[in-house]
Amino acid sequence: MNSFLVRRLVPFYIFAIISEFILKLGLAFYYHQEIDFSFSSIIQTIGVLSLTTSVAFIFMALPYVGYLLLLPQSKVGSKTDKILTTLFFSGFVFFTYIEIIASALFWHKFSSAFNFIAVDSLIYTNQIGFNLLRDYPVVWTIIGLGTATIITVYFCHKYIVPQCHSPKIILRLFHSLIYCFICLLAFRNVNPANMQISNNRFNNELAKQGTFSLCDAFWKNEINYDDFYLTREEATNIALLQGKFKSNNITYIDPKKSIARQINAFRPEKRANIIIVLMESMSAPFISTEKTPFLNQLAQESLYFNQVYATGTQAIRGIEALTLSMPPLPGMPITRRSDNENLYGMGQIFKEKGYDNKWIYGGYGLLANTNYFMEKNGFQVLDKTNWSKDDVSFSNIWGACDEDLFNKIITEADLSYKAEKPFLTLAMTLSNHHPYTYPEGKIDLPSKIAGRNGGIKYADFAIKKFIEQAKEKPWFNNTLFVFIANRGADSSGNEEINISEHLIPALFYGPQFVSPHLIDKPISQIDILPTVLGLLDISYESHFFGQDALSAEYEPRAFVSNYQQIGYLKQNGSVILKPIRQYIVQPDNLTNTEQKTLLEEAVAFYQTANDWQNNMKIDKDK
Repeated sequence: MNSFLVRRLVPFYIFAIISEFILKLGLAFYYHQEIDFSFSSIIQTIGVLSLTTSVAFIFMALPYVGYLLLLPQSKVGSKTDKILTTLFFSGFVFFTYIEIIASALFWHKFSSAFNFIAVDSLIYTNQIGFNLLRDYPVVWTIIGLGTATIITVYFCHKYIVPQCHSPKIILRLFHSLIYCFICLLAFRNVNPANMQISNNRFNNELAKQGTFSLCDAFWKNEINYDDFYLTREEATNIALLQGKFKSNNITYIDPKKSIARQINAFRPEKRANIIIVLMESMSAPFISTEKTPFLNQLAQESLYFNQVYATGTQAIRGIEALTLSMPPLPGMPITRRSDNENLYGMGQIFKEKGYDNKWIYGGYGLLANTNYFMEKNGFQVLDKTNWSKDDVSFSNIWGACDEDLFNKIITEADLSYKAEKPFLTLAMTLSNHHPYTYPEGKIDLPSKIAGRNGGIKYADFAIKKFIEQAKEKPWFNNTLFVFIANRGADSSGNEEINISEHLIPALFYGPQFVSPHLIDKPISQIDILPTVLGLLDISYESHFFGQDALSAEYEPRAFVSNYQQIGYLKQNGSVILKPIRQYIVQPDNLTNTEQKTLLEEAVAFYQTANDWQNNMKIDKDK
């Protein structure tokens, strides 16, 4: 890079580095009792802070680098150049002051650099904006920052545009490309996870520049449970959970360290095919309406759970719950996290038993990293990108309609049957999703115009057609069908957890395997996989937090989440865990003992689940 580009960026960089270090000095003084002031820790903190500030700066300066690239050589140092550069610098200073104030407020409340909680606040801009206007003098703060910006620019204006010669456009383009390459290297190689200074959390947090930590949190979308939520001794949690999972057919593999256990069936294994359909946004109340006559009929012919609680507000949470049988962690699901390959789960269990595992989806599984997760955990991926043109008769922005999905399921089931292999199919519908479009003439409601009512009714129509076609197949009598929603219809997008909106149905249908009856008790979405394994009398090694809902030892409870809030429900009450180490127990009239029990169980489940990589990774040396 030439001296022109460097010299023009230096005033911006000096302001950025001085501002960030003044902020962190103030925070270090305020939190001095919590910080490790040993020489090595301080040097490392300063070094990492310099790095994160520099990385944030090179990205923030990209617009100005673009301006310098396009600036005609004859205009360098001109009045126009000085005015535009002053405007760039003013915007940079104002943004930096906002970042400093926001960082200080966030530290005051959460004792941390920006993390997933800050990202959550950006997601709920309207609600957070209302809270800011209510709790802080926002208007006066903006006026104050604007005034501070004017004063800063006034005292710095002589240094904003240093005198330097500008090279020709070709050379400037080359230097700009080098600059962009440096940005790419920083993006790929500067990972906060590898920059932990010590065991002191405050030193680690001080070393993160505000914008850098916010962007990193947005990209990773996760939050460390142990740092922000209630915790207990690990051994105490394990002992509590082992007591919860205790049964005559269970043997713990490492009783002192893990919930991993061998579950032995009481009867010979039924080597049945399994088709699990995640129904898009099919809330439990929809099953008993005139919009779903077939599902209502199917519920009467099935083992029907009418009080299942979805773990989250997004479809991907349903996939996580079904495949891994674990509570939802704060932030993003396991499917989107790094190092999520080769986990004990649905795919691994049936793969070891010789099943033909397939993930079938009429949409695009690149979203939420679903395809990668499924492929690395025992499934063949068959999303719309793998389908032929003949497989799709109708499609919208999200993908193929439900009828096309079910036709694909039947085609793949036929192939597995022909190859004399039992099959496990996990599929997800999408027609009951905005914009609610589907093939015209299938139901008596017009596509799109009917909205959700049409989406629900068409979904019901497609399932009826699917079952009718499946009954004609030679593999039908040896197949267990499971229909369960991926989430509630109205749960997505709420800031607070609304427990009732997580209520979904689950239908186990298969004349050879279940007797039709209604089970009117609450269970969790994470219990579906253990219940399937129990119905088929399959023995397996379990690392699951879900349980067979039909077992005699089963105690009704459920798990719900919404970004940073995680909930634990039982029949007598519920507890919502929130950062920082806050919680809400409801109803208010619970005894102290009942509240304590709820809280201890919630912490045991979630804190242990947070160690998912150690708990669920497959030991390839076994």
